[in-house]
Amino acid sequence: MSHEPNAHRGEPADRVDLSFVIPMYNEEDIAREAVERAVTVGKNWGRSFEVLAVDDGSSDSTARVLAELRATTPEFRWVQLRPNCGQPASSKAGMIAARGDVVCVLDADMQTPPEIVPQLVAALDQAGPEVAAVFGVTSTRKRDDPARLLVGQAVFYFLETTFGRHPIPHGASSFFVMRQDVARRLGRLTFTKGNVGAIMAALGLGMRTVNYVKPKSYRDDSRLGLRGHVEEAVGSLALTGVLTRFGITGGAVAALTARRSRSRLARTAAGVTAVAALGSVAAAEWFNRRSLRVATTELPIFEGEAAHD
Repeated sequence: MSHEPNAHRGEPADRVDLSFVIPMYNEEDIAREAVERAVTVGKNWGRSFEVLAVDDGSSDSTARVLAELRATTPEFRWVQLRPNCGQPASSKAGMIAARGDVVCVLDADMQTPPEIVPQLVAALDQAGPEVAAVFGVTSTRKRDDPARLLVGQAVFYFLETTFGRHPIPHGASSFFVMRQDVARRLGRLTFTKGNVGAIMAALGLGMRTVNYVKPKSYRDDSRLGLRGHVEEAVGSLALTGVLTRFGITGGAVAALTARRSRSRLARTAAGVTAVAALGSVAAAEWFNRRSLRVATTELPIFEGEAAHD
């Protein structure tokens, strides 16, 4: 990466060493702190940087807070999506708009601390060209995590380990740094489900991880919700080919059971299972083709100041 003069001495240059990208939706209570913490880390880091917020069509005062920050913080800028497009779309918008040689995506809920980012960048600098991204993964879990979440994670990683051709690093999700060319490539894909680790695994890109202690979120509950977690998990398993291989294996076992069983009921049940398993293969392949094609439409991205006015 280049070593340009510190961006905090004036307006960010067209190209900087690092872009902090922070997708936001109705974050009026935490937006200022999230941006200011990232700016402080950038200044202490001593290399050129920018902080880019993506307001995902917030209905509260997030846009007003971001406009105030823009007026007083030269290394900060923001864009706005209208209408609300969802977290994957806002992350993509940030990846496309970022000017940094390295792009870092943070959550606005403070569970992906910007203070860890220099460690991730250092790990990426030290890695070979085959490594496209470094993920921050939590080394601790909260004791009050719901049992359904822990069970779901165990099932997810069992399937990934058993059937994954390019397994997702354990814990890799939405906290990462990646090279600019990779960020632009991912930003132009039409994925809507599945985490970034799964997308990169599906594309065969190399990944590394750095452990960190995950702080408590300022929210009590995840905005993704149970349904969102399930959709993300299923999408990730489809993208990495796990559902396809699991379906083929299940279909083969069911077909063999149906052939060998003397019970008519057992043969019927096994036959139905085989058909369902093969159906999951077709569904997964359809999902893969739909999710990894190049986008044909542009996201409704507006410069923050214009959107605010």
